[in-house]
Amino acid sequence: MKKKIKIALIATSDFTFKSFMLTNIKRLSKDFNLLICCNNALSIKKFIPKNVSLNNINFVRKPNLLIDIVSFFSLLYFFLKNKPYLTISLTPKAGFLTALASFIARVSYRIHWFTGQLWVTKKGLTRVFYKILDKVIFLLSHHVLVDSNSQKKFLISTGIIRKQKSTVLLNGSVGGVNIKKFKYSNKERNIFRKKLKIRKNDFIFLYLGRINRDKGIIELIKAFKKIDKFYKVFLILVGPIEENFIKNYIKQNKKVIYAGKTNNPEKWFSVGDIICLPSFREGFGSVIIEAGACNLPALGSNIYGISDAIEQNKTGILHKVGNVNDIKNKMLFAIKNKKLLKKYGQRARKRVKKKFEENLLSQHFLEFINSRIS
Repeated sequence: MKKKIKIALIATSDFTFKSFMLTNIKRLSKDFNLLICCNNALSIKKFIPKNVSLNNINFVRKPNLLIDIVSFFSLLYFFLKNKPYLTISLTPKAGFLTALASFIARVSYRIHWFTGQLWVTKKGLTRVFYKILDKVIFLLSHHVLVDSNSQKKFLISTGIIRKQKSTVLLNGSVGGVNIKKFKYSNKERNIFRKKLKIRKNDFIFLYLGRINRDKGIIELIKAFKKIDKFYKVFLILVGPIEENFIKNYIKQNKKVIYAGKTNNPEKWFSVGDIICLPSFREGFGSVIIEAGACNLPALGSNIYGISDAIEQNKTGILHKVGNVNDIKNKMLFAIKNKKLLKKYGQRARKRVKKKFEENLLSQHFLEFINSRIS
């Protein structure tokens, strides 16, 4: 029996694999010996095939010199011991540590997947430092994947990557969307609205994701406060709050509802009238295509990544990044054009089925991996 080639997948958090890579993992596990490395690795055991090896590496998202050094040597030991033929890293921290460790361990083929840049919102030496890390990742990789075409153009224009060594799979995204799971449910809409004491025809702006400064949450709340007194509207925030000061902005307005974390985003997408993603930086905007699969149009920043996920004036609306007045004006447009939004949502579902369906993405990913190995 022919021995299967070993492939190591590395990300900082188990969340990355659970949210974006499950279909890719299932597809690859049929042909390859898969090794997964991340923090809290055993938490994904029930979601993946039994033949996939799970290995815990104590990564932390924020810089921590001591823990990062330990993580690096743990990763290096893992590569030397298991000798994978190919490594695929996702997320910035795991990408940098994997690039160094796999290079030293002489891994035959090294790939990193760019899904957004930390340095875009930074200034001064911090910006330069993070840019250098991304450049090192590229230089030590044999090839890189990028999860949107606009992000690829940006990285090429800033000198981080080169066209010849970079690829966007299909139309972008890491794992695409499960269109059987993500679909509109009128039942869920009614149940959730009843729980929240929100009436059938009240307008809901929905945000779902990590809640922090870079996601533009402060600007979104400020824009909402300019209109909430004049219309029957609510702003619902779903996801982990990563910066405590944001809680004060939420408490100041009864129409801003924090609904906590969720393991079932598809249910929330049925509740809202439009999904909001006012980010200052975003590699692609997976939440937008997941929402789109549930017939939910989008309101998002006109930046690279998000501009790939939203088709302007067809599946959603783009606003100037960080501009409270423009966000407010686009919110007003959404409230006053419910019928048009419904058409945007229907188009969004069709676009996701055609361009971002998860099996299409995983097939292209498999073909890409086979081309690297051959």
